[in-house]
Amino acid sequence: IDRSSPSSDDDNVEVIYVGKPLELDPNDPNYQYFSKVFESFKISEEVKKEEPVEKIEPEMKKEEVPTKASISEKILQEEMSEKRREQEEAGHAQTLSKRKLRLSMQPTIAELKEVTSRPDVVEWADVTSRDPHLLVTLKAYRNTVPVPRHWNAKRKYLAGKRGFERPPFDLPDFIKRTGIMEMRETMWEKEDAQSLKSKMRERARPKLGRIDIDYQKLHDAFFKWQTKPVMTQMGELYYEGKELETVMREKKPGELTDELRVALGMPVGLNAHKFPPPWLIAMQRYGPPPSYPNLKIPGLNCPIPEGCAFGYHAGGWGKPPVDEMGKPLYGDVFGLEV
Repeated sequence: IDRSSPSSDDDNVEVIYVGKPLELDPNDPNYQYFSKVFESFKISEEVKKEEPVEKIEPEMKKEEVPTKASISEKILQEEMSEKRREQEEAGHAQTLSKRKLRLSMQPTIAELKEVTSRPDVVEWADVTSRDPHLLVTLKAYRNTVPVPRHWNAKRKYLAGKRGFERPPFDLPDFIKRTGIMEMRETMWEKEDAQSLKSKMRERARPKLGRIDIDYQKLHDAFFKWQTKPVMTQMGELYYEGKELETVMREKKPGELTDELRVALGMPVGLNAHKFPPPWLIAMQRYGPPPSYPNLKIPGLNCPIPEGCAFGYHAGGWGKPPVDEMGKPLYGDVFGLEV
């Protein structure tokens, strides 16, 4: 390079990097390994020339990724064509439309309830699913979280709660036992009777210890009388109007509350258990409720109370369910077994 000439430009200088040759014997077992390593660090002439790389992206056609719905529809069409082919081979001349063929492939709700261990999880929309039997099996599986029930609702979620006034917060019973509500009401009455001057003086210099509760009352409230709040179970989801439903966890089948006895016109008190419920006659005729097979019902599968008698008179316990040999049908209704 002639540096003395003023027309020389540094940009026109071309620098060539030459790698040092590998000083290893070709017969050496490490020659091939290290030669590959040094080859990766060599500068290729294609990069040095910086030729413009042609864009091949527009020329390549991007394959359309099939969606789950298209795959499911394709499988359904294949099954429908397979069934139509089977019908043609069997000699059925009548060809069904796609809609009728789709309906013929769907199982009924009764069939789905027969094949599952939990018929209560079967819904009307399960027969239209891609695989109804698999869906019902998954829904009946233990600890399965159900799909929210508003999945097929046409209106928006919680649209019915607009304008709904929530009731004010109510203190738990174990906190009410401390008497805090009466003490607060008394304090509010005193504040209403105070003058504006005394209110401003108390705001500037407030007095402490105006609401003092006995420590023993606080201890009993939280360690003796405290109850667990009502909480949702595992897999239980919230739905619109759930808080307005009656909680049936504390109710036991077979036990009649005083409110129910008054509504049915039955007496209440100590001897209330000696009067039969109005549905006992129907149970003696048709049998015990299938949902509670082990429930003991006097006059049906266990003895009636002492001092009572069978019959259809006022206060009578109907007719005991027996067979033609006089043996009880549903249990020890006469109390003969020890």
